[in-house]
Amino acid sequence: MKLTMKAALSLLLAAAASLALAQSAYPTRPIKIVVGFAPGGGGDGVARLMAEHMSRTLKQPVLVENRPGAGTTIAPAYVAAAAPDGYTLVLAPDSVFGGDKALYRPNVKYDETNFTPVSRWASTFFVMAVNKDFGVTSLPELIAKVKQNNNELFVASTQGIYPALIMADFNRLTGVRLNQVPYKGGAPAVMAVLGGEVPVTFAVPSSVMPMVQEGKLRAIGITADKRSGLAPDIPTLAEQGLPGFNVGYWFGLAGPAGMSADIVQKLFDASSAALADPAVRANLAKLGYEPAPSKSVAEFRQTVEHDGSVLRKVVESTGLKGE
Repeated sequence: MKLTMKAALSLLLAAAASLALAQSAYPTRPIKIVVGFAPGGGGDGVARLMAEHMSRTLKQPVLVENRPGAGTTIAPAYVAAAAPDGYTLVLAPDSVFGGDKALYRPNVKYDETNFTPVSRWASTFFVMAVNKDFGVTSLPELIAKVKQNNNELFVASTQGIYPALIMADFNRLTGVRLNQVPYKGGAPAVMAVLGGEVPVTFAVPSSVMPMVQEGKLRAIGITADKRSGLAPDIPTLAEQGLPGFNVGYWFGLAGPAGMSADIVQKLFDASSAALADPAVRANLAKLGYEPAPSKSVAEFRQTVEHDGSVLRKVVESTGLKGE
């Protein structure tokens, strides 16, 4: 019996030593970042930019896998169910930490308890842009035109919580009816407006600003609470008659719940190195994002808890329900 207990103890110690060695050696194979958006959009661009730099730091390929659909909830649900070994991660918008569950209940089961926060990466807002032939140059002109045309307007946008919040706030503050035409990514939504299929879009700067700068689309306003250096000449919707209008979001990196502190710290350090690189910061700006690095894993955990709770309450207060 004593020999059996000793053998069992030896096996446990060996297993613990093996696990510690695996964690200290991490990563020993490619890492996957799962993205809930189609290729070509802003979120996809952020993930690929960060993955490329992190690959050099971690000395292993960091790959991006796109899993769009279901209001962008497929990707986080997939990662929440993955092994917490640091090899399956998610590009996490702040909505995965409570807002998605509030909007898509009962279909979405995950919330902040199903993820290990690593680091915040970048933040942005949405640009309201119209087809150049739509005949409006400002928000007041757009509202007046909509009210003369059955008080209804179709809007091309990505799926997910943020477009839903934009629609709800816009409808509440203006009295018009915005009807969402959902696409799997910002790029397809913008192309729909460019082609005249839908007259208006709310899209992240990276998806829409090149078309605006080329004169193919016209920017009406941004959803941030103040003007941004990313688009300094475009007024906010708030300053055009929608006081308090402010819808933006951030992206971060997260993995399944239960990841070891050592692995999380390695991923945090690789993220921080990328966000400190002037070339990465410049390319983030080109994509329409402002760098928003966390100071520590603990700080990001606090950010997740605070922002996740706030967004969940906002969704609940609007009564929004996703499909």
